[in-house]
Amino acid sequence: MPEVTMPRLSDTMQEGTIARWLKKPGDRVERGDVLAEIETDKATMELQAYESGVLEKILVQEGESAPIGQVIALIGSGATVSGQEETSVGRPASQTTTASSTAGRTTGSGGSGAEVSQEASSSRQRATAPVEVPSSIAPVGQENGDRVIKASPLARRLAEEHNIDLRQIRGSGPGGRIVRDDIEAFLESRRTATVTAPAEAGVGAAPVPPVAAPAAAAEVGAAPAEELVPLSRMQATIARRLTESKQTIPHFYVSTEIDMTEALALRRQLNESAGEGGVKVSVNDLIIKACALALEKFPEVNSSYRDGQFVRHQAINIGIAVDIPNGLVVPVVRDANLKGVRTIAREARALIEKAHAGKLTPADLSGGTFSISNMGMLDVSEFIAVINPPEAAIMAVASVRRTFVPINDQPVLRDMMHVTVSADHRILYGATVARFLQEVKRLLQNPFSLLG
Repeated sequence: MPEVTMPRLSDTMQEGTIARWLKKPGDRVERGDVLAEIETDKATMELQAYESGVLEKILVQEGESAPIGQVIALIGSGATVSGQEETSVGRPASQTTTASSTAGRTTGSGGSGAEVSQEASSSRQRATAPVEVPSSIAPVGQENGDRVIKASPLARRLAEEHNIDLRQIRGSGPGGRIVRDDIEAFLESRRTATVTAPAEAGVGAAPVPPVAAPAAAAEVGAAPAEELVPLSRMQATIARRLTESKQTIPHFYVSTEIDMTEALALRRQLNESAGEGGVKVSVNDLIIKACALALEKFPEVNSSYRDGQFVRHQAINIGIAVDIPNGLVVPVVRDANLKGVRTIAREARALIEKAHAGKLTPADLSGGTFSISNMGMLDVSEFIAVINPPEAAIMAVASVRRTFVPINDQPVLRDMMHVTVSADHRILYGATVARFLQEVKRLLQNPFSLLG
């Protein structure tokens, strides 16, 4: 019987969590069908079937984790599905196995046929008895009552953590899909109702004696209750990797300000010439291209430190940090030095859209040699970023600000942008990073050099 194992979906993945099963035991499965959504350390990805047949058994339930290589489901001819329905609905496989082994021990120890028959009958009754499944953990798209519940994996996880029946919530996402904001709004309304209920219950009650006033005042000033929020697989991995980065990589920082006036003017020209349906170029696309060309000139910045040796990367692959609701991902624009600005813009936009939709693949997330973290759209004056191992450096990009600068001893209003490179001191030294930054600055301040 073909086994479905937990695949390696990223270079740093050690285990995965089943976000939801898209097939249930008894369903016909064709090669290439999506069986499940798996939450890894970087994103939620789809698991495809490599064999055709019938999904016989699910061994790892939604919300549970499994290491790479562990069997999580079985695909066969369908002959054993009926005997496994209980496990797939809600009863752990270990309980079913225990029941079987107990029956085997009774037979082997010389127990009477009546005892064996009675135990087997009892086991069959347990296996066929209806199991109530909380609606908060019903699969996306499952019919529940008179309508189909559609919810994102994150929304379903939050609903399960807070014992929320998804039938109580009206989704605000596409097609009525329940999303994270809907769950949080419901929790807020429930907290508000809990606070106001005691006040309403006290209407018409006897007045509180004055002596109780100090106690009431003390309660008002009490600290609010705390809520423990478990980390998702991605958040836990981000915490671990960034802690390791700061503890094991000797960071140092080099900053400069770049006059973006000409670059912004070029961007406007490119976007005007693109027309309505053309590819629009962002400031970040110009920065990606400038960094890629500067890395050609300073290949030591495009390196890694591995086992006491320098690894000089031939390809220049730029990672772009993308903020998503439950963490941060860094998809990669490959061979950015060999691509035009519009091609970079097209690929970067596609990667960002896939990141927000949770559709990034392992190939989208691997192979980066240098990263850019841009918070310019968030009105940030300056910041520093943590290096994304095993890369040697990352550049933090702040907002473009209109500032008076001296030109020919006269104050002139220009569009200035603050950037900071965080570098690995095992690989790079201050002067090298400073020269690299000066090249990035030169390219952005003479932006037509980016179009060659």
